[in-house]
Amino acid sequence: MNRFLTLICLLCGTAALAQTTTDRAIRISASVTGNPASITLNWETTSSGTGSYSIYTKTKGSTMWSSVPISLPASANSYKDNNVTVGTGVEYYIYKADGTSPRGYIYAGIEEPPIHNRGAILLLVDSTFTDSCKTEIAALMTDLRGDGWQVLRGDFSRNTKVADIKSYIVSTSQQTSGLNALYILGHIAVPHSGNINPDAHTNHVGGWSADTYYGELDGSWSDNAINNTTSANSKNHNVPGDGNFDQSLIPSDIDLQVGRVDFYDMPQFGKTEVQLMKSYLNKAHTYKSGTMTIVKKGLIDDNFKSYAEGFAVNGWSNFSALVGKDNVSEKNFITTLNTDFHQWAYGCGGGTYISAGGIGNTSDFESNNVKAIFTPLFGSYFGDWDYKNSFLRAPLCADDPSLACFWAGRPNYFLHHMALGENLGYSIRLSQNNSGLYSPAGAGARWVHTGLMGDPTLRTDYVRSASSVTVTSNPNAGAILNWAASPEPNVKGYYIYRSDKEFGQYKLRSDLVTSTSFTDSFGKDGMYYYMVRASVLEQTASGSYYNLSLGDIASGNITYPYDEVGITGLTTNLSKIELYPNPTGNVTTLKIGSLSNIDATISITDLQGRILHTQNASLDIGDNYYKLNMANYASGMYFVHIHTDGDIQTIKLMKNE
Repeated sequence: MNRFLTLICLLCGTAALAQTTTDRAIRISASVTGNPASITLNWETTSSGTGSYSIYTKTKGSTMWSSVPISLPASANSYKDNNVTVGTGVEYYIYKADGTSPRGYIYAGIEEPPIHNRGAILLLVDSTFTDSCKTEIAALMTDLRGDGWQVLRGDFSRNTKVADIKSYIVSTSQQTSGLNALYILGHIAVPHSGNINPDAHTNHVGGWSADTYYGELDGSWSDNAINNTTSANSKNHNVPGDGNFDQSLIPSDIDLQVGRVDFYDMPQFGKTEVQLMKSYLNKAHTYKSGTMTIVKKGLIDDNFKSYAEGFAVNGWSNFSALVGKDNVSEKNFITTLNTDFHQWAYGCGGGTYISAGGIGNTSDFESNNVKAIFTPLFGSYFGDWDYKNSFLRAPLCADDPSLACFWAGRPNYFLHHMALGENLGYSIRLSQNNSGLYSPAGAGARWVHTGLMGDPTLRTDYVRSASSVTVTSNPNAGAILNWAASPEPNVKGYYIYRSDKEFGQYKLRSDLVTSTSFTDSFGKDGMYYYMVRASVLEQTASGSYYNLSLGDIASGNITYPYDEVGITGLTTNLSKIELYPNPTGNVTTLKIGSLSNIDATISITDLQGRILHTQNASLDIGDNYYKLNMANYASGMYFVHIHTDGDIQTIKLMKNE
């Protein structure tokens, strides 16, 4: 019982401190310049005039902050970092040493490169919806594919046991390179685990809903130690051999980003599960298509202001980096969102399974709009979501247009990477695995109860895609693509991808293409699927990044003039490739280091993949030199390819006037 006794002491012992949540959060936004490169952090000063600021930095994937912080006085409210590089983001952690120890995080960058491939996602479909939502699920799979996911699917009866579902997930992971996410549609069996009560109520101790079990693939889970039936609700009872697990802490880091959309037992909304599922999937599709009007604002409704845990830092700190510190304000949750759109909205208050004090109850979501996309909530009981008319699932049932909800407060969530293009599941998993890298982790850190209600692939920014993609085969040219331009303003260009499976892995085939056509001349003859994605330089409260639209796709049987084994990396035949000068004016020298006497073909293509020049070459062992005349070519980027025995080496060449 030590776990819940500690939480009770924490809850009761901190209530009298009367500190405001904003004293616990440093609200940071960033502005950037590209030439010279700099990132300027700006933050709201805290109420305390004492204590110095310490700023730590790290790269995105690093598990350690810089050991020596940048120190600033208590009066500081900005910091300019000139030691940055365009295209390489920096993660900042700001801490102030005063009585409340406020903290804040931001991931900032200048023209952060696009995320082309997000890995594989396993879509688990409750067979209740296999036929009834066939059209909507097909659109979902198309959207996932278009956002850079390799899509796998398994349909199961909701009576399938938890152990069998887990076995399928593990088996799929072992057979699929890069499985990164799990999206559960419907009432697929809900795991329960632990002997916990993160809300600190003694009548709510036991096994909580734990989709983390499905996301953690290599740890040990048991069902022989916990014997507790004290909870007022039998769903929390946990006894040996009942199918509920013993673990209160995740046995090891969660491997998969997990999200669930489940409308089982939600009669308050007067609709069937099928109707609610159709509505949700249609809302998500509209949002991802880039046609929904999004207002970059954040709302906080904090009814726990007296608690030193500062639950609402999950709103104040995160939203500042996502929508801008000046676009976050404290307002009433239900009445405001009924008429006024905020992309992000956080609410917390004393709870029941179907309500949060000062926020509302499940019926309020039925009778009002919820004009927000992301609606994290916190309060007692409803973090354990597998109950009738669950408050945590209620926002997803509303007509307008909430798409994601999670129990943010015990533990805390860290969402700042989403400002530069990461998806929600990335931040959820990072927070679930947090063991102190991000502070305060909060009570309940690394416990099994954390979970996401909603689509884990959701992002903060979507742009309208290209359309009407066509692909035709020409044996002298290869795959010739044409498409209609994206209606999005300020499109920088398009990227082209190819896969040999409709929902397989789409590999990048081009650099940024600035026209609406492209020719791919390299490949093994066969059936291929081509995808076109528009690219826009997105400006956010954390800097700028290249945002990609969903992809539009066409397919065909293609005959290519040139075979290929690989398009990057040195082949077994060649030792070194150089071009000089590069950039060039009229003539450049191509130096090819060869490991054997071998015939080769040299070709030059433009950004659209069109072949502009070819010549044969007989390579000798050692260095071989060829003059390439670029005088008749316009300024811009070109590609020089060396084909040898089915292999290709490619190098970029810039032509100046």
